[in-house]
Amino acid sequence: MITGISNYILPGLATAIISQLLVLTKGFHGKHTSDPTEGIQKFHECHTPRIGGIAIFCGLIIACFLSTIPETKLLKLMLIASLPAFAAGVIEDLTKKAGVNRRLVATILSGTMAWWLTGYTLNHIDIQGIDILLSYLPISLAFTVFAVAGISNAANIIDGFNGLSSGTMMICFSALGIIAWQVGDIDLLHTCLLLTLVTGGFFIINFPLGKIFLGDSGAYLLGFMLAWVAVMLPMRNPTVSAWAPFLICSYPFIETTYSMGRRVIKQSSPSQPDIDHLHSLIKINVINRHFPNIPKHIRNSMVSPFCWIIVIISATISVGYFKETPLLIAASISIFTLYVIVYKILTRLNPSKEPALK
Repeated sequence: MITGISNYILPGLATAIISQLLVLTKGFHGKHTSDPTEGIQKFHECHTPRIGGIAIFCGLIIACFLSTIPETKLLKLMLIASLPAFAAGVIEDLTKKAGVNRRLVATILSGTMAWWLTGYTLNHIDIQGIDILLSYLPISLAFTVFAVAGISNAANIIDGFNGLSSGTMMICFSALGIIAWQVGDIDLLHTCLLLTLVTGGFFIINFPLGKIFLGDSGAYLLGFMLAWVAVMLPMRNPTVSAWAPFLICSYPFIETTYSMGRRVIKQSSPSQPDIDHLHSLIKINVINRHFPNIPKHIRNSMVSPFCWIIVIISATISVGYFKETPLLIAASISIFTLYVIVYKILTRLNPSKEPALK
């Protein structure tokens, strides 16, 4: 067992060590675990392990079961509930045969398990007509489960460049943890702190050099954890508006919904990869254009800070005004508008590559 400040340091340190070990041993497992360099969404130059989720999962196990922190009950329940989503991600990382629909079902199952284990659903979002519907458990449960599945998949959508998804998750966990601290929810504060530190252990190996990737396993695991913390925070603390965690999670949500809209207009499959995501456009039309002489792996890492600006703005507003529903709704609309404006500007930098959604 570990005690004192080691309760917080060791899970993150263990995640970093395991991540580095996976990098050093890729000669043994790389045939099954490395991400190829070929493909429309591939921007890296060498075969890279895409099983960072395994390191994160191990770090969370240490945080849950080897520490003496009494406030880890929620994290333990969440870790158990995450198993279907995490397992589906691992299968996809190793075999590339866990299709989109199967992974979606796995995240839905994880959301259902989380409700069963913790008892929380989104039973209000501070909009009167919708709140009446959400007062009925079947509707509330369905809404919650699909929202959780959406954020889980969104974390995978934004996992395109070094540090982008994991850095976004760290910012979001930190913001949710600060709100939990402000309202005195110590259990949720510790949960967010441990999730941030464990994610940070992976992050320092992934960013900026991209030695290891999050993979589907890591993206679905962290996305699910983020989504369920976002569900629990307002449900455990009535003074917190449900729109505060939504605004915190808005970047991956907007990226995913906007991508779905594009594909509907283009009449392409939702599972078909493309390079029309915001982060891809930043890489192609900003980074490559203005910094062509910088090494490619560094250019890949330069994308993430641009996207983090949106996340930081959203998180800052949420932390400062977590009780103010009208302001948070207005901020959510503003962030979406900002995203669309930036997206359209980027598409016009290279008209020949302009996506279909105008």
